[in-house]
Parts: sequence; C-alpha cells; structure tokens
Amino acid sequence: MAEYIHPMKDTQLELEEAMAVATRDAFYKEIEAARAEGREAETGYGRHILKHSVLPVAEAITEWLEKAQSGRPGRKHLAVKYLTQIEADVAAYLALKEILDKFTGAGAVFTKTALAIATSIEDELRFRKFREEARADFDASQKRLSAARAQNRERKKTLLRLMANRNNVSWDNWPKRDKLHLGTLLIEMVRNVTGFIEVKRMTVGIKETQYVIQPTPQAIEWIDRANANLELMAPKYWPMVCPPKRWSNPWNGGYWSGFLRRIPLVKSHNRHYLEELAEIDMPEVYDAINAMQETPWKVNGRVLSVLKEALETNLEIGSLPPVEDLDLPPVPEDIDTNDDAKKEWKKRASRVYGENLRIRSKRMQVRRTARLAEQFAEYPEVFFPYQLDFRGRAYAVPLFLNPQGPDYAKALLTFAHGKPIGDGPGAGWLAIHGANVYGEDKVSLEERITWIEDRSAQIMAVDEDPWAPESIAFWGEADKPWQFLAFCFEWAGYLREGASFVSSLPVNLDGSCNGLQHYSAALRDPEGGAAVNLIPSEVPQDIYGLVAEKAKAELRLLCSHNGAEGEPGSPEWMARKLLDFGINRKVTKKAVMCLPYGLTQYSARDYIEEGLRSIAEPGQSPFAHSKVVHDREIEAEGWWEAASFLTPIVWGAIEDTVRGASDAMEWLQKTARYGAKEGLPISWTTPDGFYVEQRYAQMKENRVKTIIDGETVKLSLQEELPDIDRRKMSSAIAPNWVHSMDATALRQFVVLARDNGLRHFALVHDSYGTVATDVQLMSVCLRRAFVDMYEEHDVLAEFQQEIAAMLSQEDRRELPPVPAKGDLDIALVEESDFFFA
Repeated sequence: MAEYIHPMKDTQLELEEAMAVATRDAFYKEIEAARAEGREAETGYGRHILKHSVLPVAEAITEWLEKAQSGRPGRKHLAVKYLTQIEADVAAYLALKEILDKFTGAGAVFTKTALAIATSIEDELRFRKFREEARADFDASQKRLSAARAQNRERKKTLLRLMANRNNVSWDNWPKRDKLHLGTLLIEMVRNVTGFIEVKRMTVGIKETQYVIQPTPQAIEWIDRANANLELMAPKYWPMVCPPKRWSNPWNGGYWSGFLRRIPLVKSHNRHYLEELAEIDMPEVYDAINAMQETPWKVNGRVLSVLKEALETNLEIGSLPPVEDLDLPPVPEDIDTNDDAKKEWKKRASRVYGENLRIRSKRMQVRRTARLAEQFAEYPEVFFPYQLDFRGRAYAVPLFLNPQGPDYAKALLTFAHGKPIGDGPGAGWLAIHGANVYGEDKVSLEERITWIEDRSAQIMAVDEDPWAPESIAFWGEADKPWQFLAFCFEWAGYLREGASFVSSLPVNLDGSCNGLQHYSAALRDPEGGAAVNLIPSEVPQDIYGLVAEKAKAELRLLCSHNGAEGEPGSPEWMARKLLDFGINRKVTKKAVMCLPYGLTQYSARDYIEEGLRSIAEPGQSPFAHSKVVHDREIEAEGWWEAASFLTPIVWGAIEDTVRGASDAMEWLQKTARYGAKEGLPISWTTPDGFYVEQRYAQMKENRVKTIIDGETVKLSLQEELPDIDRRKMSSAIAPNWVHSMDATALRQFVVLARDNGLRHFALVHDSYGTVATDVQLMSVCLRRAFVDMYEEHDVLAEFQQEIAAMLSQEDRRELPPVPAKGDLDIALVEESDFFFA
C-alpha cells in the first residue's frame, strides 16, 4: 500500500526553505555582500540599521585605534590587541549584528551581549586561520555544512570549530575578562555613533542590579515605519500547512525538511539525557504529543480583521498594550540637593521605566503575531509541532502565533474543521466558555449559560459592528476581550443557524488551581481537595477567596485583643487599617496560585504587596494616604509595612487551607537533599513512562570592573561548574515534580480522548479545549484520566523508590517517610462539575 502524501506537503517544504532563508545568518556571504554592494543588505529593519550604521561605527573603531596606538601617555586598553587583528567594518558588523539579534525584546543583558560580540570576532578570526592553514579542508567543511543545510548560525559555528580542531588548527581561547572589555567598548561605540541604543540599569529581584541594552524611542519609531513583513522580526519557526512529522524517538519529529536545524522532542542541552530518553519505551508519550500536533487549525479571519484595524489606527482596545509609553514622573526641582526627593523620584521612575519595557515588548509581540496570522490566513489548515520540556510539559514550537499564546493570539486561531452544535449540550458549553472568558466564572454552570443568554442582543450587536461604541464597551471590558470577541462571532452564528451551526471555536475548561489539585490528590487531602474542587459542590469553590476570608478572620481576632484600635503602629492598629482598606481574593490570588511552584513566605510578600496595590485608590495605601512634599504629591507610603505585616497572616491561612500541599512540598525538598548530597541529579519516571531528570549545575560568578557612562561598575561573569547546585536541586524539586504530574495528566487525557474519538485538542498545561459539541466527552475523559492516574499510582511513593535506588545504603535509611494520606475519595472527581470548568 502506497504511503499517503499530504496534498500540502510540497508547499510545506517550500515554506520550510523560506523559513530557513529568513532566519539563517549566512556569515561570510553577508560580510562580502556588505562590502561589494556598499553595505546593501536584504530587507528587514535590522538590515536597514546595518546598511546605515556599519560604516560610521567602523570609522569610530578606526579613529579609536589610531588614538590608542599613537604612543601618547595613558592606559593601554585591552581591546587594542584584538581589534588590530580584524577589519574595522567586520568588527562593526559583528557588534551590530549581536545587538540587533536581541534588539526588540525586553532587554539584552549587557554582559551576555558584550561577551557574544567578542566571541563572534574571535570565531571570525579562528575560522580565517582555519581557511589559511587548511584551505582544502576548510572548503570541504563548508561544502559539508551546505549539503547538510546546517543553516543555524550557532550550530554552524560549533561544527566549524570542531572541524578546525580535527584538522589540528590550534587556537588559544581569548580570556573571558578580555572579551568582556572588548565587547563593552564596541557597545559604547555603537551607542555613541548610532544613537539607537541606550544602556539602562535594572533591579532584578530584591537587591541584584543588572545592565540591559534597549532600543531608544527613536529606534522604536524607525522599526514601526519599516516593512510590515520584516524577515528579522519573524519568528524562527512558523506554523505548518500539513501535519508535522510524527515523533517516534527524541531526535526525529516536527518539521519535515533538512532546511532547518532539527528540534529535539525535549528542549534540553543535555545530550546524555536525550540519548538515555531514546532508550526508554514510552508509547503513550509519543501518542499524546502526536495527537496534539495533528490537530488542524485555521486563522480566524474576522478576529484578524478587527485586530489589524486596531493596530493600524493605534487603538488601545481590549488587552492590547498602550500605544504610548507611560510618562515618567516630573523631576523635582530640588533633586540635586534633596536626597529624599531624589530617592523617591528614582524609585517611581524605575517602576515606570520597567513598565514601559514591558509595554514596548508587548507592542512588538502583537504586531509580529498579526503579521504571521495574515501570512497564514490563506491556508485551509494550519498545524503546530510540539516539544516537551524536561518535566514533560508540552509547548507549541512556533513563537507568537500558537494556541498557547496570550489572549489575542488564541483568539486568532480556530479549529479548521468544526462540528454542528446539535441538540445536545454543545450550545450550553459554548455559552459557558463565553461567560468564562468574560470573567463570569465564579457562579454555577447554569448561571453562566443564563448570563450569556440574557446578553444575546448585545452579542449580536457586536457581531454586526464590533466597532460601535456600545459594542466596544461590552467586549472590550471582558477579562479576555479578544477571545470574547471570537465567542461573540461564534454565538451569533449559532443564534442565526441553530442546531445546524458548525462550531469550530475552541471551548476551554480550566483546572481550579491545578498544582494544588495534584498535591491534594497525591495525599488524598480532603480539605485541600474541597478547596480546589476535587469533590462535588453546588457552586465553584474559590480557594483565593477562602484564603482571603481566613486572613480577615485572623485580622479581626487581632483587633479584638484590646477592644480598641490600638496605638498607631501596633498590631491592633495595623489589623484594623487592613480590614478598613479591604482584603479580597485579588490580594491573595497570586500567592496561592504560586504556592505549588516553590513559593516561600519570603517571596510571597512581593505578591501580596502587588495585590494590595491592585485594589488601592490612587495615592492611597492601607497605612497612609499620599503626602505632599514641596507642593508635589508623592506616592503613598506604607506598602512595605502593610505587606510585611499581612504576609505571615496570609501564609498561615494558605497552610491551614492546603496542609497536604505544604507537607508534600516539604517532603519533596527533604528527599531531594539526599540526592543532592551525593552529587546526583534527581530523576523520576511519570505514570505514563516519561523520564524526568533535574540537574542544576553550580555557577561560578566572576565580577569584572568596567566603565559604562563614565561610571565604574561591576559586571558578573557566570561560569558553569561540573558539580550540582544542592540548594537549587532542593528548592526546585516541588515545582518541577508537580509540573511533571500535570503534564502526565494532560498526556493521559489526550490518549484516552483520542481513543474515544476526540480529534480537536487545544491544550495549555491546565486548560483543555475542544469544539463545543465534544466538550462533554472531553470533560468525562479528563476526569477519568486524572482519577486513573492517582488510583493506579502512588506517585510520591514511586518517586521515593526511584530516589532511594540512587542513594548509598546509609542515606537510603535516612530518607523521610512519605507523608500520611488523608481520606479523600479521589473517585469523587468524576462527579465534580467544577474540577475543570
């Protein structure tokens, strides 16, 4: 029997070749073309910048070298001996290219970029030496790389290094410190000559400071005026127009051709781990990922049309980021003489600057996504190859436009083939989805359906004219506005055509704090299980609200101790102020949500402060109103004190609500310490056979002094060591383990659902979607898969057994016992409407 060939296979191969051409960096060809054509280059905003910037930066390098070699007194810069080995225009090109590679994100880390620039120069000289000393072997190597279509830049460079070594071309690696100085110098030159980058200091975490390279506002405007289909702005991998190659081993799947660098099944740089994975029999894992990536999609043309108009007219609508940056706070007149005013201004300015970085990045991402959707709108079917991370979580490979993207990206996609709604529960599930994405997801399923039915006239009005002011006021206020817009178009179609309407919109059901669901199931914790909807109830249980209520009860107890408000600053006074301010689910949500993923009480404080700020009126905090200094209103004070006081109270409420999760996390950390103690990676096998290996290496930090903006600063150089990081191994185990469990539940659901006829899969870790007609089947299968997983496996005991097998006899005896289980009947999940809803 002849092998079936998809009719779009040839088109897909052409697209893969175009994708390779658009993303590859033909190093030598680009240098020669820049010289031969007066620095002319291919289209793209980066190519425009190169064309206009290579010569000026090269002239600056030449001028700097002439001055440095003039024999005049002064410190001899380390960069001289390296820059004298290469043409100025080549050095300028390499510096510009490395900066542009990371130009449009939230920020290129200064140290990494400086090292990358110097490494590119070193590689250029290394490869030239290879060509000079062994020209025939060099040419043969180039032909081999070309024949193998090894177009990925880093892979090509790695292979050339390997071939140079095989041909005995010696090279003394440049010291890392020297490379940092060289890269720093060239970044300064690019900044000073072009004016399109700026170096900013950012605070990461609580105390750590790092420098990042950002495009200036003028550069952002330049990019926005450039060609709408910029090759350098395109994602590295695109969607596909025929089903991806099926995975059968960790090395071969996804894209079809040899034009692209092969993607492995698991995103990992540990080749030993991938080789070990290839020896493991895990048919369910392959079946699940293949079913996910064989789901046909198409671009939702109506949503794309609205999104394009919003972008073309610079409208801030729905969840789109603001068009303009936020204004920095006004600089105090006495900033040079008033340290308090200066400190306050810098704090506020830093917050605004960080937010502007996020806004700029989001704006560019939206435009990239829209361009890609427009490119693929002509195809009747679109597919997304998938990869796993080392925990087993599945991710679509193409960036920006994929079913796992933000609100607007999800709304741009719908299933290529729908199903008639029919007379069954499909219409109800479609309505529930609409209520969910609007934000009406805290009531019963029946109430959600009624909420949509009562607004059918408004929904029809959106369908007729989404730009009418009343329409925008409706769909634009949804929690997920673009997905709600897509729902409005779908619901209107159903209202017009009735049961015969073919619905293709993905209808999603989300887990109720899914990480805690897994911990509660593993330990059969009845209280935690009830809080996250593992057991039936008439209305959905809201764990975030439950924790908030417990925290408020504790605050009321504090207030009642003395029967009075107490002195300012006393516990009674602070408790009363927080109660008056208003503590609700928004304050506790992020801390509760992040608990299963390694949150500590210390890190919870930031989330609680963030929650408090989100519900505050402008200029107010729980402990203070805004104050006026020198006729200026400055930010309200007291946030740190309020969050610090509230954090242990919220933390106690969380632990009281989900004691099982806390016990399991603590046990996992203690158990992992024994493996780390013996210098071993921590590995375990999931219930469906996926092999997980957690390994975090120790990092050595070397701090180097250099100069930025005339200021001596310390930059950090990170170097990976052969030994493992015991602390990281312990702190990361809880989130990694629970992620491996939610990934397993998803895969087992996919296999079970596929075996029962489901063919539409829209999956994002703890959010499962399919067409409305099949949601009932999906609902049954996902519950059955979850129950089977925990009834057929004692996942914590199995984890302990695998850890014990790696340990010495002495450490094996000291392993802590698995926490005792409660009396939760896991089978009740199948009767719980709100487990996923």
